[in-house]
Amino acid sequence: SSDVCSSDLLFVDVGNTAMKWRYRDGDVIHQGGGRHEREWSRVVELMLRSLVGMPSEIWVASVAGPEADETIAYYLKEAIRCEPHFYYSCQSDFGVESCYPEPRKLGVDRWVAMIEGFQRYGASIIIDCGSALTIDAVDSRGTFLGGYIVPGLGMLRGALLRDTSDVHIEPGMAQLGLGRSTGECVHNGLLRMSVAFVTEVVLELRQVLDDTCKVLVTGGDAPELIGAFTFEFLHAPDLVLDGLERVAEIGRASCRERV
Repeated sequence: SSDVCSSDLLFVDVGNTAMKWRYRDGDVIHQGGGRHEREWSRVVELMLRSLVGMPSEIWVASVAGPEADETIAYYLKEAIRCEPHFYYSCQSDFGVESCYPEPRKLGVDRWVAMIEGFQRYGASIIIDCGSALTIDAVDSRGTFLGGYIVPGLGMLRGALLRDTSDVHIEPGMAQLGLGRSTGECVHNGLLRMSVAFVTEVVLELRQVLDDTCKVLVTGGDAPELIGAFTFEFLHAPDLVLDGLERVAEIGRASCRERV
């Protein structure tokens, strides 16, 4: 594999329920995304249709699994005759050292977000508010200390609806106060539970790391949660794509694989 040298680059972040992409033509960046429902041919087609040009190099960070990665690679190659590079989690890269006994099993979205956070700020706490809510900690030496994974807001709501016959949740913004309808009680309760969990972990980790260490918040549900946070944080909605772009620029052979 050659190092990244093209000016037309496509970066793709494949999450559990959503797919985001960034097309870079020199200094010009175009971004997009949407839910995928694992309909890979459709989402790849929609993505490519939205681009302003045709990429000559594609980098993918995917947590969709090996079969999905093969399918995504197939549709990308069919459409633009360009074999994508898939980056996966590894033992160490860009100064970050994994604590997982099997580093490849760490979700690559969490890994590249940690790399980006560490490269920017050193010790950092990464909160990803996606379909799952994850919290990961990296110390000032680049050691990944470990993390937490709990259901995200959507998953929690889905579980409540699935197991409770007469609860109907109307869409709306949640608040931390008491709810005055069943829907409000659910929205507000789940928000309060999630915020309390995150806050407790952040306060504990800041004692271990450094009370000035950066807290970076990303993920599709971040806008719902960050309004209720009382600690200092930075909202970094494109942290995973930023991290993927960083690892692609260096293109270390040890962590690059072709599907």
